Amino acid sequence: MSNENSKLERRLWGITIFLVLIGIAVVVRRAVFLSHMSMSGNNIPTKSAVPDDGFAAHPQLTLIHITAGLLFMLLAPLQFIKRIRNNYPKTHRTIGYTVLVSGLIIGTTALIMGAIMAIGGLTETLAVTTFGVLFLLSLMKAYLYILKREFDLHREWMIRVLAIGLAVATTRPIMGIFFATSRLTGLTVQQFFGIAFWIAFLLHISFAEYWIRRTRKKYYTDTTPPLRVV
Repeated sequence: MSNENSKLERRLWGITIFLVLIGIAVVVRRAVFLSHMSMSGNNIPTKSAVPDDGFAAHPQLTLIHITAGLLFMLLAPLQFIKRIRNNYPKTHRTIGYTVLVSGLIIGTTALIMGAIMAIGGLTETLAVTTFGVLFLLSLMKAYLYILKREFDLHREWMIRVLAIGLAVATTRPIMGIFFATSRLTGLTVQQFFGIAFWIAFLLHISFAEYWIRRTRKKYYTDTTPPLRVV
């Protein structure tokens, strides 16, 4: 089982890196778009069926969200690298605090954006609200458990935090599938945008729970001395 877990863990790292790259691409694209709109001085309607228009209608909020999102995407996976955690505890703690702050900003701004900028209407708003609250709850749980030095529970809640945070990147290939099949399904962007969010979030949180249970015994019997990780 340990060998199987190691193989699966390597695959998960590959998937994580792929999702981080998607996240970086989305942030860069959004930042370039906002910069272009700012320089051109175009007026953007507050309500639009085009996703970029919705973000451009609230540029400050969007910029805060994507900046924090970029920090989270780049740093959160590093919390799971044993070499950093064991050999560079101060670096690990600094990264942990940065992830905590950026995560709080992401979760808070996501709730606001889901309420006022949802392209997918109520379906998207419900998805963002549900998993935005779960994300913030998981983040605070992870922080409180590390303060109590309950490392096992801290790890489990951080897995949930990372899973939900990366789910936003997974919505992009899912939306790509919907776009590619739209002629067959007849679904519009407004109809499948929220569905894509639900699919991505449910896939991520379901696998996170599976992984927590699959690796729990192995992790708890690890002889590596626990370190303060936030």
